[in-house]
Amino acid sequence: MIDLDRGDLDRILPAARGTADWDDVLSRSRAARRSRRQRTIVLAVAALAVAVGSASAIGSVREFILDRGFTGLPPEGATPSAPESGELVAHWEGFSATAPRTIVRAWLYADGRIVWDRRSHGAPTGTPEGANELTSGYLEQRLTPEGVELVRSAVVELFDLSRALLVTVPAHDGWPPPPAPGRSLALFVPEGSDFSGSGSVEVPDGERLVRLGWLGIGGNERERAFVREHNEGTIATPEQLSALRRVDALFTDPASGLPASAWAVREVRAYVPSHYAVCIDTSPPKDAAHLLSLLPARAADLLRDKSRTRRGGEVLEAREGGRVVALGRSVTYCFKVETEEAHEVADALSGLEPEPGWRQFGLAYRVAEAVNRLNPTRLWFEPYFPHGRFTFSGPFG
Repeated sequence: MIDLDRGDLDRILPAARGTADWDDVLSRSRAARRSRRQRTIVLAVAALAVAVGSASAIGSVREFILDRGFTGLPPEGATPSAPESGELVAHWEGFSATAPRTIVRAWLYADGRIVWDRRSHGAPTGTPEGANELTSGYLEQRLTPEGVELVRSAVVELFDLSRALLVTVPAHDGWPPPPAPGRSLALFVPEGSDFSGSGSVEVPDGERLVRLGWLGIGGNERERAFVREHNEGTIATPEQLSALRRVDALFTDPASGLPASAWAVREVRAYVPSHYAVCIDTSPPKDAAHLLSLLPARAADLLRDKSRTRRGGEVLEAREGGRVVALGRSVTYCFKVETEEAHEVADALSGLEPEPGWRQFGLAYRVAEAVNRLNPTRLWFEPYFPHGRFTFSGPFG
C-alpha cells in the first residue's frame, strides 16, 4: 500500500483547468440535435445533400456523427473523437450499484470528455443509445471544467477516506489489469450495500496508476472466508460507502448526478477512435512472425511493420472446490493501426471464421483451433482511448 496525504491526492488529481473549446462544443451539440431529429446516424445536411442530388454538397460534408454505440469498427467516414489525445483524470471499472447487474467502465479526461460503456451481467444494459442489449459500445459526452472538477472532487474524497488501501500499479493495456504486488488489497463492501462483485477506481500518477479496489463480501460464510483468505482490507465505513456510491453514480449515470452547468455536450454520441489495436492471442506462446504467417498475406503485410506490444499470460481452468489450475502459457501481440488501416485489415480477414461468442461484443476471427485444451488462436480489434491505452471488449469468462 501507499501512504498519501490530502496534498498528494490533489497533486495526483489536479483540478480542471482551462476553458472548453466552445466552437467545438457548439458544433457537436448542434450536430447531435440534428442527428436525432432525422433519426439517422448521418447529419441532416448529408441527408439533404443526397435528396437533392448535389455532388458538390456531398463533397463539402466533413462530419459523420454517430448517435448510437457500435461494436467492432465504426462505419467508414465516421468522424473521430477530437482531440485525438487527452489527459486521463480518472478511470472507473466494476459492477455498479446504480445500474444493478451491469459492469460499467468509464474514462474521464481533463478536456471534459467522459468515455464509457455498459456491459450486461444478466440483465439488459438499459442504454437507449447502446449497440445492443448486452453492450452499449463505447459512448462519449463532454463536461465543462466545472463538471470535471465535480467528478474529480468526488474521487479525491473517496481516496482521502481510504488512504491505507491505495496501491500503485503499472499503466496497462488489455484485461485483466495487472495485480498489485503481494496479496490483493481492497475495500470490503458488506452485503446489503447494493454493491456486488468487484471494481476499482484508478488515477494516473506519472507513468503509473494509483488504484483503490473494492470487493463485495456477500454470500455465505464459506464465500466470505474465501474472500478474506485471498485478500486484505477493511470493512467499508458508512462514510466510505457514501463516497463510493457517489463516485459510482457519477461515472455510471452522470446525466442524473451532475447539474446542467456541468455539461458542455450532454447528448450521447459514439466514441470513434483514431487508432485500433489488432490483437492476436495464442497458446502455447509463439513469436509474432509465426502468427502473422497464419494470416492472409494482405493482412500480414499491413501489420508486419506496425508498432506492437507483447503480453504473456496463463491459460486457467476452474476446478471443484474453488481451485484454479494453470494449463499452460499464452501470449498476446497487439499491433497499433489507424482506423482506416483497421478497415483494410478487416477486409483482408473477411474469409476467416468469426470467433464464437463475440458477435455482440466486437469484431474477432478464429485463426487456428485450440491444441491440448489450451486457447485457440484468435484475432480481434480494440479501440485506443485518448490516453493512448486500450482495454478488452470481448465476452468475459
